Amino acid sequence: METTPHNENSNIGADDILNEIEQLIQRGNEAIISDNLKTILATREKLKEIKASEIRFSEPVLKQGENAVIFPHTINVIQGQAGVHKSRLAENICAAFLKLNGNQNELLGFNRLNFDAIHTVVYVDTERNLSEQLPYALQSIQIKAGYNRADHPSNFEYISLLQISRKERFAALNEYLNHIKKSTNNPLFIVLDVSTDCIEDFNKTDKSMELIDLMNMAINEHNVIFLCLIHENPKSDKARGHFGTELMNKASTVMQVGFEKDASQNDTDIIRVKYLKCRSTARHTPFYIKYSSEANGLVLADAIEVSGVINNRKHKASNEDMIEFIEMYLGDGTTLTRVELLEKLCKDFKASQRTIESRIAELMSSDIEIFNEQGQGCKLLKETLEKTVYYKLIPNEPF
Repeated sequence: METTPHNENSNIGADDILNEIEQLIQRGNEAIISDNLKTILATREKLKEIKASEIRFSEPVLKQGENAVIFPHTINVIQGQAGVHKSRLAENICAAFLKLNGNQNELLGFNRLNFDAIHTVVYVDTERNLSEQLPYALQSIQIKAGYNRADHPSNFEYISLLQISRKERFAALNEYLNHIKKSTNNPLFIVLDVSTDCIEDFNKTDKSMELIDLMNMAINEHNVIFLCLIHENPKSDKARGHFGTELMNKASTVMQVGFEKDASQNDTDIIRVKYLKCRSTARHTPFYIKYSSEANGLVLADAIEVSGVINNRKHKASNEDMIEFIEMYLGDGTTLTRVELLEKLCKDFKASQRTIESRIAELMSSDIEIFNEQGQGCKLLKETLEKTVYYKLIPNEPF
């Protein structure tokens, strides 16, 4: 039986999808008309409708200074070694979402753009004790946002998974998030601190993908944003396990937190927040913070103090600094000749060509990851074409 072809410009609705399924049945495919196929066909028709209209990209919901950092329907990451104040950075971001209109607290420069759009902040903790550490952190968020310690803002939710066995945490988290989605119509800003503790084994593909898939479904089906905190492997820039690799791939914004080094490669008091990935914008330059005993929390670092630390260290042309400049020059896919790259780096570090070539050789022989603008871990590749030496970044093979 000859069927009438679809008009690509017609308005497609539920009846059209049912008609297509009926046509498949008539062709003898009754057994394969599954719920999954129905979902795929419905999604295809939704995409067709959206594709036919002007695409309006979402505005950011949170900025840091002038930089757009967090967008609707996204997964975002803060990564770093243990003890670099990842949670305190997340607390400032939460406070920015909860901040009362007119509150003057600076919150490290984080500001939400629309005070009429109320988000419900959901803080999920897995590490801190329930008697002092977590309650104090929750107090800190409220006070920074302009509330009193004894207040209970209706759009601030929080739980701990500390008392749930690791094997059962994913199921418990899934159940709780379903409960929250039913209890409010507000957009949700969900913090997982730390995200690897929400699953049974962050090195197993199936366990890692359970949480990744849950977040992907949530941001596509609901007005939800995730902020995942994750530890890096010791002495590495790589987030932990298979989960960390997949999380980097799916994230829209990835911030890396770490102490700045002095000329002797010792930690200073200055903390650098570096953007490893900005999917919706050009990659932002780092900003610098430090812990203040007077403020009992994080504050923006003084620009003069920051430049002093960086300039003193740059004369050493450390691997860490070399990586930052190589990412800047090659991270967008650019290929440079040996002469071009050495000229730039010698000027940046006021160092000899011999010193720079020695540092480049160290980077190429080490396991240190360099990140491109898409947030992919890369290796620095040196190749010779027609007697000219070139450098470029090559993404690492995925798991």
